[in-house]
Amino acid sequence: MEKYRYVNTRLGTCNSPRFSNGNLYPVTAVPHGMAFFTLQTENFNPRWFYSPRSKSFEGIRLTHQPSPWMGDYGNLIVTGQRGNLLLSEEERWSCYDNEGCVLEPAYMKGFVYRDRYTFELAPVNCGAVIRFTFSEEGCNRVNLIGDDVTVLECDGEWVTGYTNKTANPVPCGEIREYFAAKLNVPFTYSVHPNAISLLAREKRLELKLATSFLSVEQAKRNYRRELEKTTLEEARRVAADEWERYLSLIDIEDDEEKKAVFYTCMYRSYLFPRKFYEIDESGKPKHINLHTGKIADGIMYADNGFWDTYRTLFPYLSLIDTAFYRETAEGFYNYYLESGWLPKWLSPANVCCMPGMLIEAVMADAVVKEIVTGELAENIYTALLHDGECGSDTSGYGRTGALAYRKYGYVPYTVAKESVNETLDCCYGDYCIAMAAEKLGHKEDAARYFGYAKNYRNLFDPISGFMRGKDENGAFRDRFDRYDWGGDYTEASAWQSSFAVYHDIAGLNELYGGKLAQKIDELMREPAYYNVGSYGKEIHEMSEMADEKSLCAISNQPSFHIPYIYSELGDVKKTAEAVEKFANLFRNTFEGFPGDEDNGSMSSWYLLACLGFYQMSPSRADFTLSVPLVKKATFKLANGNVLVIERDRYDVSRMKNKISYAELMQGGELFKKIHK
Repeated sequence: MEKYRYVNTRLGTCNSPRFSNGNLYPVTAVPHGMAFFTLQTENFNPRWFYSPRSKSFEGIRLTHQPSPWMGDYGNLIVTGQRGNLLLSEEERWSCYDNEGCVLEPAYMKGFVYRDRYTFELAPVNCGAVIRFTFSEEGCNRVNLIGDDVTVLECDGEWVTGYTNKTANPVPCGEIREYFAAKLNVPFTYSVHPNAISLLAREKRLELKLATSFLSVEQAKRNYRRELEKTTLEEARRVAADEWERYLSLIDIEDDEEKKAVFYTCMYRSYLFPRKFYEIDESGKPKHINLHTGKIADGIMYADNGFWDTYRTLFPYLSLIDTAFYRETAEGFYNYYLESGWLPKWLSPANVCCMPGMLIEAVMADAVVKEIVTGELAENIYTALLHDGECGSDTSGYGRTGALAYRKYGYVPYTVAKESVNETLDCCYGDYCIAMAAEKLGHKEDAARYFGYAKNYRNLFDPISGFMRGKDENGAFRDRFDRYDWGGDYTEASAWQSSFAVYHDIAGLNELYGGKLAQKIDELMREPAYYNVGSYGKEIHEMSEMADEKSLCAISNQPSFHIPYIYSELGDVKKTAEAVEKFANLFRNTFEGFPGDEDNGSMSSWYLLACLGFYQMSPSRADFTLSVPLVKKATFKLANGNVLVIERDRYDVSRMKNKISYAELMQGGELFKKIHK
């Protein structure tokens, strides 16, 4: 377990609604597993249910929460107990051995003081083996507790039921997570509102818990397939081996601190999107259609925000795991077939939040890089074209302000809030559609959408040097302050939003009279000033930018590309200096990330920074170069080739500023490919 031992699942887990150091919880699960497990320490705020410094323990939590801003669904608490039954959080919590607690990707272990038992857990895809070892025989319990738990059967063998708890509504009205469990010893039981308690005399109680979003019968099928003949030790070994296999795809040489952060970021990049399909009795994939509530054929994935992950996670996956990338694309297309629209944010159904769509970048990049081909590529293109042409200003699907965007060439601020970001994301989405069209030979569509992609020019104000909101008549908003957050901008001010022209940095440079680099210099020098603007209060992204002491705000996804603009303009040295400065904000501590990690997006930014390249414009199959942050990396690419990266062999004075995806995937010694 050479790489596995470096993973710190608690990195970035010290958070609050007012300040994010990752907004994470420690996850014990198999890669992309359907069931995640963590500890619930303090459920005062149900979305921040884990604190790494808390001494309290409320139970082991089965969770599917992709972000505290999305909330949880299908969540359930499993806990041990001695003596009298106590179910509420206030009654059942106890001090636990925080310092001695083991929280690994494939295993957790801890000791609870009041009830004097040790808990252990090892995951499988659909559930886990959970062992409680009490200090003595007697009145020992295993409790399954939730806000909305219904017990279906308890016959001395099976314990089954479901929870329909969800933070976000689903179109079919309800989503149920079914569970099927067995205890290793004879037991009696009692059923209570939202809970079931299993009582036995033995010191060691071992619960095997399987879940399903389809049915109790499928939960039992998952149990028989994954758990029936599996011991805790075997589940731990299999899961750890799977993690080691993923983590070993990149071998880095550097100090221990750098390795810990790097391999922890790799671990985070293999959690989301999450499998949302199961295998039926005939070996076929099935999932719940969240629009009809019926079981449907095929693959599905959930728990992914495209506004975040298109920037870094999927470009990273395109290098390391194209098979998984292809499967997720198929799942996202299946969601289109069932809803009529490509999703914006899946948790587990579509949630209408964040500007634009941005799934265009994920899907088009898969087409352009030939990760998807043939009929699936054409089907995906049809879906992209639909969402680019069909407006849905009120349904919660598609682009916000889509009809107005087509009419005016921008989204007026009188039509939609955050109008600048909505416009820029539509422009970039159009570019992605154009790239897919060009790849598949749809020349007329490509020409039309390449034209739409230039619409960003409509919002540029040459006097202030920023992108600004306009009304339907083409007039800029009267009041403008470059430090005001919100209004026409998303989680940012004009400073962080005006450079979101990923597909045409050269064109943006023209708008700045060839002085875009000087504008980025100004951004990098400016103090981290901000006004709360239309938010009316400070939001955590403002606080994190201030703590970063940089107006660039690498602490939030919209700024991920900004350091690489220098390299796009030919100055690799400045990009390298800025990237290294911001990468130093990542640390192997509870406060390890400079902002929301968001489904692997910030982790993947760090991984790409360490490797020395960044995909400025997903859907255009090239990467912008920097200088790697690790001494040496040996990268086993998705096609089986090996890419060798050595920092000491780089010479920024002779470096190219770009490399194609095809060149990267050929493998070999990278420095030979990128020096003039």
